[in-house]
Amino acid sequence: MRAQNPPSSPPSLESDRSTAEEDVSLQPPAVGSTAYSSSYLISASINHEDLPSSELASLLHFPTHAQSHPHATAEGVDEAVATDEEGDNDHGMVDVEEGGAPLYDINMEEADDYPAVSPSQGSSPDPNTTDASMDNVLPSIFDPPADPVATNAAPPVQQDVQPDVEEQDAFGFGANEFEPHPLFLTNANPGILMPDNHNSFDFLRLWQYYKRQNLLRDIEGVPHNEISIAHLTRSRITYGNLRGDECDLQGINWEQLGVTRRAARKFRAKTFRNYTNRDNSDAWHPSIPDKLLTRHENYFRFRNMDLRTDVRLLHFQLRNIMGCASRTAVYYPSVNGTVRMLDPTSGVIKTAMRFKTAEDASVSTLAAEQGILATGGFYGTYRYRPIHTEDESRCYDGKLTDHISGITNHVQVNLSRRSSVPYATCASNDYGFRIIDLARNEIVLDKMYDWALNCTALSPDKRLRVMVGDLQDILIAEAETGEILQKLEGHRDYGFACDWAPDGWTVATGNQDKSIRIWDARKWKDSSGRATSIAVLRSEIAGVRSLRFSPLGSGKRLLLAAEEADFINIVDAQTFNSKQTIDVFGELAGVSFTSGGQEIVAMSSDPVRGGVLCLERCDHGAEDTFNYAPGRYSREWWHTPGYDWLPTPREVVDHPDSEISMTEKRRQAAMAEDFFF
Repeated sequence: MRAQNPPSSPPSLESDRSTAEEDVSLQPPAVGSTAYSSSYLISASINHEDLPSSELASLLHFPTHAQSHPHATAEGVDEAVATDEEGDNDHGMVDVEEGGAPLYDINMEEADDYPAVSPSQGSSPDPNTTDASMDNVLPSIFDPPADPVATNAAPPVQQDVQPDVEEQDAFGFGANEFEPHPLFLTNANPGILMPDNHNSFDFLRLWQYYKRQNLLRDIEGVPHNEISIAHLTRSRITYGNLRGDECDLQGINWEQLGVTRRAARKFRAKTFRNYTNRDNSDAWHPSIPDKLLTRHENYFRFRNMDLRTDVRLLHFQLRNIMGCASRTAVYYPSVNGTVRMLDPTSGVIKTAMRFKTAEDASVSTLAAEQGILATGGFYGTYRYRPIHTEDESRCYDGKLTDHISGITNHVQVNLSRRSSVPYATCASNDYGFRIIDLARNEIVLDKMYDWALNCTALSPDKRLRVMVGDLQDILIAEAETGEILQKLEGHRDYGFACDWAPDGWTVATGNQDKSIRIWDARKWKDSSGRATSIAVLRSEIAGVRSLRFSPLGSGKRLLLAAEEADFINIVDAQTFNSKQTIDVFGELAGVSFTSGGQEIVAMSSDPVRGGVLCLERCDHGAEDTFNYAPGRYSREWWHTPGYDWLPTPREVVDHPDSEISMTEKRRQAAMAEDFFF
């Protein structure tokens, strides 16, 4: 990850109000005579006479709604003193006969397939819907020990939790209402350098400029009335709301803007800049093995998107800030300095974790796995609690490092290979890799490398670990000791995503060179000692920042690959020859399978049209047409027979980690009007 020089003191949770002179070096070059200061969402009267000259200067780059509402410290820091609380883009989703969503069919029925449910006062998630895999372990291991071995010795202070009271944010909005992003700029955090890609509003203004300069002769139309993209008329977009260019997945009315979505996608591809650490590492050349897959598959369809403009993305290279414990519990860091939980089935949102200091509230990575909600901080801190309780006294925290560049780049929660005790593995920017015993809040492994690690993934048997970081090689290490066993070359830039498939030997790595490499653990290298990847896939417009294999028992084996912005790729992980793509406009902050692989949840951190996107599987019954004959679909040595991750359906359902039973498989096939399973 790009090295950082954080300020000597942790940033306040108040909005960063730098002067106009300070902003000049951090903002992308002004295009034309119009500066990109997006201060136009909510009109409010401001008495400039009451402001000092320095404040007037800062208003040049500060949104109107944030100027009129002081963004106070944040809930969880000190509520007693806070002033307030808190192109052609169907991409395989047009085949109605196969169950896909006709994204741009203007003749779709008016009725919503999934009508939004208005949350009532005092509503709370069903405790039985979240991940309860740790219920038998947590009550004993999370009781505060008599002599805790925590790096942060001060125990959490018990707070009165009132889950039945609707949360109010720092601007006075209810938890289920719209709220403005406190710093509505292309770079959502001016204290950190970022590539100058634009949010959805500034993207339209850039389009206008290019048209005025006569630089887009091959793209039809020019957007007008661009302010309309910031006017949110509904908080949730459902399948039944889709009306082609009149209403897309994010509720954008392209007809009102005077352009088509296809033209917008074409312009986005022309102007988007992929960030790389190695010059021209993402450049295309016929000599490289990268393969751009055809986009004709149809595995998932759109269900709904909850629009949220409060996602806090601290570092543009770190996109694992969304945790999904179940289909009713999606966690993400909020701009108000807390971690929030959204229920995508109802739209209800509430506070899931508060922090004691502004330093702790700077969340750079987040995970919700094995019944644990864990966060890693921008200043080397961590905090965790069991998911099944909201008791603040069950939160534990500590310090990983005091290094000036101690950003926690990635956190993963898994159970110990030798017991049911949960461990958290943390990769930090100080070149350190640490394993925390969450039962005792104790660091049991502190391993230093020659590079910063950005992402790690554990093998299903918990013996090996794949690591990617600020080097071009892929590292295969012993899981418990961190000893490097293999170095695999092939990528051309730094890595930020990896995952290990349920079959035990398929591994995927994603780097900033816009490539995804697939490896087989049975043959890391050939006879000459050169690393051998079984497939090299090309992403659409940016490097892949998040990779997830579908869980065992979910159906056809798939690989979920989210790019830095816009594109979510769903790859056929059996042949690696085709894929389905879902596209939105905005930076992506994380993706995950949920409901046993039957749903996908993705998060966009765009300050205008961001939110939580939900997709549902629509290929049930397709397994009946699968030919289990050996070599039917591939004669490659690495190909594993079978539709799921194991050769036969019986092996799949009998596996202890399977997400499905044989009865459920028959029921899914029947619901798909295929009774011949």
